[in-house]
Amino acid sequence: MPVWRNSSSGISICDFTRKTGKTGKISKTVMFQEQEPMITENHLPYLVPRDILQQRIRTFQDVMQREGIRLAWIDHLADRLYYSGSAQNGVLLIPSHEAPVFFVKKSLSRAAGEAGVDVEPYPGRKALLKRISQWLDGGVLALAMDATPAAVYAWLKSLDTEIRDAAFFIRMQRAVKDAWELEQIRRAAHQAVVLMQELPDLVRPSMTEWSLSIQIESRMRELGHSGTIRVRNRASDPGMLNLVSGDSALYPTSFDGCVGGEGLFPFSSAAAGRRELRAGETLMVDAVTGWNGYFADTTRSFALGTVKEEALAAHDFCKEVLSDLESLMKPGADLSEIFETAQKNAESRGLPPGFMGHGENRVRFFGHGIGLELDEYPVIASGMPMRLAPDMVLAVEPKAFIAGVGAVGLENTYRITESGVENLTPAGDALKSISF
Repeated sequence: MPVWRNSSSGISICDFTRKTGKTGKISKTVMFQEQEPMITENHLPYLVPRDILQQRIRTFQDVMQREGIRLAWIDHLADRLYYSGSAQNGVLLIPSHEAPVFFVKKSLSRAAGEAGVDVEPYPGRKALLKRISQWLDGGVLALAMDATPAAVYAWLKSLDTEIRDAAFFIRMQRAVKDAWELEQIRRAAHQAVVLMQELPDLVRPSMTEWSLSIQIESRMRELGHSGTIRVRNRASDPGMLNLVSGDSALYPTSFDGCVGGEGLFPFSSAAAGRRELRAGETLMVDAVTGWNGYFADTTRSFALGTVKEEALAAHDFCKEVLSDLESLMKPGADLSEIFETAQKNAESRGLPPGFMGHGENRVRFFGHGIGLELDEYPVIASGMPMRLAPDMVLAVEPKAFIAGVGAVGLENTYRITESGVENLTPAGDALKSISF
């Protein structure tokens, strides 16, 4: 049954009108009757604590004041969830010196129950522009230009004020996880450990990639995965699992990763397909496990039947690269230098076939940040002008691809500590053989 959570704002009787753009006539009047913030008791244990949200906002406001930003427009789902505590549809406005307000289109009552900031009904464009103009008072407006739609940017330009990009500041703040976030990621990572340990028992002869993925995804849901994945890159649309066997791992993909996958249909970018599992090939399982909105990214490789020497050698090579990266990932370390050093060490050993991707699937990075989204800062790549800091979380994934055999390698999710790394997904690193 629904219960009520105290809100700093509450919701009172509020009515407003929306006008059509062409005629200016009132087309709809929306009445918000007096109501209490709503949240089911099943969600109460998973709310972001209000003091955590307030600290995130204060930290961002400090950046705004330093950069001379008067008001920030936050409409990207992961960003407004990070700062408000609610994923309801709307826009969060954060002034540099005042309390933020979450203007909600739908659902207002849920947002009031979930959010740790003041909540108001979305008043329509004209009224919102007036409110923004009053807040700005000639100052600078900032928004995440990598995520805010161009149509919104064009509309905000009508304010005739300076607009700056806040994406870097938002993403850098989100790169360093607070204690509450780390707990959610640990829960997601534990799912991966359980999953990879159980996975060999799910494999059966005559299975297709698709049929095996159904079993694995079902288990992921049982362990607490919500079933959805968030990415910031609008060109990507990944699922929570990519399972590939044999040469399907080498299949071209639009996804910004090195693992292919035929998928079920032509629009699939990196996913299990209808290909039957075959003895003598490898099976790679790349799983994005999730808990309460946060993710961990883990990959393990398996041999179907006898392990081929070239597959074992390439897998051992990837383990050595991962060990190099673990030793290089320390607070203050430059991400570009980490990449270049690890790449140079790998080349000195002699790269295996398809290292970090086959053909056009090859990528120029070793790892990426992860949290509310799969593709967060920081990124271990050449030319990345960032340094590691304690409590950043990264997925690191050296892999190799052998034609006629498949993919090998592994991926772990790590937390940066005060002195090095903590592996959050210790699920073993061997190329295990599955009886087949």
